[in-house]
This record gives sequence, structure tokens and C-alpha cells, in this order.
Amino acid sequence: MVFAHHSDPPHRLTNMTADELAELSEKAARVIAGGGGLKALAQLLADAAQGAVLVEDEQWRHLALAERRGGVGKVPPTFATHFKAGGRSNGVVRVSLSPTLHAACAAMPVPGDGESPPGYVTLFTRAKSGQPLAAALRIIASAASVECLRRGAGRSHVRRAFWESYLSSAFADAASLRDEASAAGVVLPTAFLGAVFDVEGALPNVAREAVAQALAPTEAVCPPVAMPAGQVLALIPVRHVADVARARQAATNAVRDVPAQAAARSMTCGIGAFHADILEGPASVEEARHSLSLGRRLHGRGSVTLYADLGVYALLHAGAEREAFVRFAESQIAPLDGYDRKHKTDLLKTLRLYFDIGENVKEAAERLSVHRHTIFYRLNQISQILKVDLRLPRDQLSLRTALAIWQMEHDEE
Repeated sequence: MVFAHHSDPPHRLTNMTADELAELSEKAARVIAGGGGLKALAQLLADAAQGAVLVEDEQWRHLALAERRGGVGKVPPTFATHFKAGGRSNGVVRVSLSPTLHAACAAMPVPGDGESPPGYVTLFTRAKSGQPLAAALRIIASAASVECLRRGAGRSHVRRAFWESYLSSAFADAASLRDEASAAGVVLPTAFLGAVFDVEGALPNVAREAVAQALAPTEAVCPPVAMPAGQVLALIPVRHVADVARARQAATNAVRDVPAQAAARSMTCGIGAFHADILEGPASVEEARHSLSLGRRLHGRGSVTLYADLGVYALLHAGAEREAFVRFAESQIAPLDGYDRKHKTDLLKTLRLYFDIGENVKEAAERLSVHRHTIFYRLNQISQILKVDLRLPRDQLSLRTALAIWQMEHDEE
């Protein structure tokens, strides 16, 4: 049997028979057995489809490119920018790049659930590909996966082992952490913010891929580590505490968009706290787990919950020790105390009195010998400085608890 030549009619290309697909599979197996490599596998599909085939790794870096004689014209250097936007059917993403250039992309399958694909195979043709060519694409993607995993099995194992060690807090110092990361081919940022997504009803590998694509603008990493059923871990690079807002927005977008893409019933997210030290990334992940669990209970499915917004609820949920409560009180009250010291104001005193007398503005004004509008102004200042809403019971509980702990830990006048 001979595959389609460049002179074959377009309909011939979209009607490969079962025997032809089987022969393509056999040819691919022989290429792998003979050590032909990814270029040879790509050429098999390019010849069969009278098109061009691009092979990229898991980070969309170029691995191989093959074209049938005559080709299809200029093809994009990567399919990464089109993968998320394309229509997905039976594991193949299709995109029309122009009236005369169409693309179909398949992720290389992986041996186990929860692992990321080792790469992607994209077929470019002048005519839209039908189901037979989609099957041919998946055959070559499967063969390419075997080749990639065979060539990089050691590397893949080293990366997985690195992430498992990192998340178990196995590194004593940042230098040894970065040395191990370099050996595993992992580039570490200044710090990581942990985020855990619960994707209900989606296949693990599909969910992980969809989350990774949704968080691509943040350069997040979804390490291939074992997670509870339905959950996907993301490590989002951050430099400053202000980056948390950017991460939250990206997570919110993912919670909105991923369910439809991954055929999931719902998606919920918990995000850990900001830690400036890269060694504290695992702590942020653990906080993200608590945020996910509590956020789902407090706000329901489809929510995005930050650990910093949970206040004392997070400590109670985790069964925190005394030192954790003291650190919590410091984080809650220190900004207000610092503001008072710098500006010679009485905001902390006002807040404590406001709570002690049952939130009575008139009585607070009388006791402090100021106009009640001054009390309203101070309460607004307090809300802005501490980023809380004094009308919300949840924020009040956290502040009241923090004030009580602060008072026990500091000498009061």
C-alpha cells in the first residue's frame, strides 16, 4: 500500500481505511524499534496526510518538523497560542489558521493519570482533517509519546522525584534546593504561591492539562505529583505580595473557563498565603489545601478562596498551636499599631473600644471626646489599612480574636 501523494485528490486524504491506519501504526512501531526518532515519525504522518507535522515538548519547545514535498506553505513556529482556543473533539484540537491552512493537534498520551503529556504533535493541512486523519494523528502522537518517554524516562523520573522532595520540605537550604532543581532541569522563581483546584467530574490528565493552560499567563507549574482524586496542584511564581491579586484573578478565570473545556461539573480553588522564601512554597501549598476545604464549606462550589481571607477560621480548621495564633494576631494588628506609631493616631484604641461597647458609635465618640463623624472616619481608615469589612461577622471574628491575643501578648497602658 502507498500513502497519498501530493497529486492525490483532497477527499482521498480524509478517507484512510482501517487497513491504512493499521499500516501506519505498524510503520510507526518499526520507526521506534529501529531508533528512527521523532523526525521519522513526523515524516510518516506528513507523507500520509500530504501536509506538515510539528512535534513539540511539554513546554511547547520545538522537537521536530517534517513536510511532504510541496508542503502547505509557512506554518507557525509553535501551536501553543492556538491550543487553548481551538475546538476539542476526541482528544484532538482543531483550528483553521487561514482559509488554506488548517491544523489539528493531539497531546502525546501518558501512561498514568495525573501526569502531564510529554509533548504535542500538530498536523497542518490545506484541507480540514476528517476523523480518519485525526486517528492517524493520534497514532503518531502515541508513538511519539513512547519515543519521548523512552528517551527522557530518566529525566522525567528525576523531575518527579524533585517535586516530591520539594513539596515534602526535604531541602534544608535554598542553595541545595536550587542545585537539585538545576539537575532536574527545573527553573525556580523567587517564590511559589500554592493553589489547589478541585475539578469535579473530569479525567485527571484532562483536568491537569486544562488548568495548566488556563494558568499559562502566570507561568504556573502543575507538577506531576500524586494528588487526591479530582485535585490539581499549581505552583504560581511570585515575587511580591502584590502578585497574589494577579494569581487570584487567573484562578478566578480558570474556575470560570475550565469546567466547559474539561467537561467538568464544577471547579473550586484554594490559594495559600504569600511567602517570600522559596523554601516556604510547601507551606503555601498546605495553606491552599485548607483554603480549598474551608472555602467550599463557607462559599460553596465554584469559589476561589485565599488563605489570607480566612482569618482565624484557617487556624481553627488546622488546629493551630499557640505560636500560630500569636503570628496571626501580629499579622492582623501590627499594620494598625504601626500606623498609629507613625502618624500619632489612636486607631487601635478606637477599634478596641468600638468592639468593647457593642459597636456603639455615639458612645465611642463620647468616651473619646470626639465627634461621631470622627469615629466613622476612623473606622473607615481601619478598614482600608487592614483590608477588612467591619460589617462582616467573619472579619469581626478574626479581628476580635486577634485583639484578644494581642492584648495578652503586649503590655497595655
